[in-house]
Amino acid sequence: MKILTSSLLLSTFPGCKDSKDFKADLEKHKFDPTVINKLTQYDTLRQTILNNYESFPFNDTKTYFTYIYTFDTSTQISGQSNFEISEIIYPKTVQLFERIGKENIFGFTISKDSTLKILIRNTHLRKYFLDVRERLYWYPKTSKINKTEFPSKDTLLGDKWQYQIWYDKRAGF
Repeated sequence: MKILTSSLLLSTFPGCKDSKDFKADLEKHKFDPTVINKLTQYDTLRQTILNNYESFPFNDTKTYFTYIYTFDTSTQISGQSNFEISEIIYPKTVQLFERIGKENIFGFTISKDSTLKILIRNTHLRKYFLDVRERLYWYPKTSKINKTEFPSKDTLLGDKWQYQIWYDKRAGF
């Protein structure tokens, strides 16, 4: 089983140094206390989103909606616009994004089952050609929360919030 797991990890990260090289870095990587301290603000955003759940364009084929916010309105992120969200919640959402700060949020994904993923940050590690992804998840049912395994780690924040960090192989060009 260990051989199978190692093979899977190495195939997940082709072109990287041995995954053991960055395993210690992941273990040392701290959950950001600023993110944890802002949990009430993230929860206010969650309430705003869920209170307006019907404004998201879900259907049989579209089971989630992702919103990316551009703090610098003079730049566009690959076709994304700050106005791709319902005007019902746009003003309050923008206000919350600004309060949380661009270092601590850049978007969210709401799923049809009302699971919410808050996109905190992506940080590139040149040493391994990896991105460190940080996300907050809110689950409508605690039974949906799963413990992560390498190359991820997580911590629970209350009953329904999970903070995840994972190392992700950067796509080559």
